[in-house]
Amino acid sequence: MVTSLLEILNYGYTLSLKVFEFFGNIEVFMNLNKIIVSSMLAITGLLSSVVFAETSVWKISKGNNYFYLGGTIHLLSANDHPLPIEFEAAYLDANKIVFETDLLETQTQRFQTKMMAAMTYSDQRTLKGELSPEVYQKLESFMSTREIPISPYSKFKPWAIALVMTMSEYQRLGMKQEFGVDRFYNNRAIADNKKVVGLETADEQLSFISSMQRVDPDITIEYTLSDLEGLPEFITLMKKSWRSGDVNAFENSEYVVRMKTEFPEIYNTLLVKRNNNWMDKLPSFIEDSSREFVLVGAMHLNGKEGLLNQLELEGFEVKPYQATINNKE
Repeated sequence: MVTSLLEILNYGYTLSLKVFEFFGNIEVFMNLNKIIVSSMLAITGLLSSVVFAETSVWKISKGNNYFYLGGTIHLLSANDHPLPIEFEAAYLDANKIVFETDLLETQTQRFQTKMMAAMTYSDQRTLKGELSPEVYQKLESFMSTREIPISPYSKFKPWAIALVMTMSEYQRLGMKQEFGVDRFYNNRAIADNKKVVGLETADEQLSFISSMQRVDPDITIEYTLSDLEGLPEFITLMKKSWRSGDVNAFENSEYVVRMKTEFPEIYNTLLVKRNNNWMDKLPSFIEDSSREFVLVGAMHLNGKEGLLNQLELEGFEVKPYQATINNKE
């Protein structure tokens, strides 16, 4: 199931096996929280009549005013750079960079502490006690194959350990947050003194993340372990679709189909509700004096509930953005 949520969860941080082995260290725990917090936020939407682009950047216009909307992958590898030139051209033309949330806010001690509380049990419950013996054994066996001891996670909630395993697997496959589109341009914007804002607060993101606990614990773990087997193929599909701007391709992915059909409440919470909330803010970007480059998870873009379709319905012109090195337009 976690890979089904996996543009949702596709935000990471550099993890090593030592992080897991010495998880009692509070700094290590805070770093791990950063993975999970950011990971959940990249959700997905599909199914629109909007034409796909040569890459995942669109120009949103009304009259002479416009802003850019880019779909991102939150974890990439070093080999995925340089990024498509449309991203760079839009970044250079913009003076305000808009992310799903303020990434710096998610790294504060206040938020890390709050996230820790959401991920772990504070009462007598344990991970082992919340799972059936069969499922717990499957989880322990999988973690053993990755040389990750399960004991430091005894107080983790099942959805949290599912995220930890997913992010660890991404890391093992070379996908890191430091190479992701969001982190790359967040660091650039700070260095270039461009204004950086978020569409939602870190606390709002945490409330969305916590919705995963509504799924039965055994189902969460079993789906996660099953989906991780196909993670390399999912990553290949994700990168290919993102680079070509073919966000429709995600719709036919078995992971997204399973999420929409088997976990509709989670899909609506993590995707549809957030898109609708963001649509309260995006139209105003046309009217202000700034030129924004909005960067959100690629799977937020397409579909009936996706941002591209909703912007078209609001009367905006939505066009794939094409750029060359010498001609941004």
